[in-house]
Amino acid sequence: MTTDLVYIIVSLSALATAFVLGPTVLAARGVLRSALGPDIARSRASVLTLGIAFGAAAATVFAGLNLGGPSAVHVTCLTLLLMLASMDLSWRWLPLEWTVPLLALGLGASVLSGDMMTAAFGAALGGGVLLALRTIFLVLRGVEAMGLGDVWLAAALGAFVGPWQISWLLGAAACLGLLLHFVAPDRQIRRFGVAFGAHMCVVTPIFL
Repeated sequence: MTTDLVYIIVSLSALATAFVLGPTVLAARGVLRSALGPDIARSRASVLTLGIAFGAAAATVFAGLNLGGPSAVHVTCLTLLLMLASMDLSWRWLPLEWTVPLLALGLGASVLSGDMMTAAFGAALGGGVLLALRTIFLVLRGVEAMGLGDVWLAAALGAFVGPWQISWLLGAAACLGLLLHFVAPDRQIRRFGVAFGAHMCVVTPIFL
């Protein structure tokens, strides 16, 4: 039980950091704007934010106490991925206030499970691959193919899935983006093809 409580505390710390420091209200406004229109988005965003915060905290504690500490980490991870995906789709922005706590959560959980080296290598590989691609495009073409938020997110996901699966995860996310961009008949759907961070978030549960 003591170890489970430590998992819960680490998970809640990551959640609190993300919700307090990050643009959570802006993400909620983006979701409401897409679903219900701009007027409701402005008036209900704060309520939705509080609901998500308390719901995520309650789900984390419940999972940790009833299913074990690692389940609390997974609930928090999925919550942050949902927030990041909605933010990327709405505003094309992956805030460091969310990606860095996610990375810290992955590394912290690996310390508790005794597998920190695997998580560290996964984070270095995931972030390193996208940083290398970003640098190559910047040097050769003078454009930023992706933002630093994508790099930090890939590093965080590498900490969760390890070095062997992060390459598959990045490949699956790229395939999903290409599929939406070139195959989807609806222009509104095709524009989501460029939101690579959102695609990483969507495919991650498969590899967890």
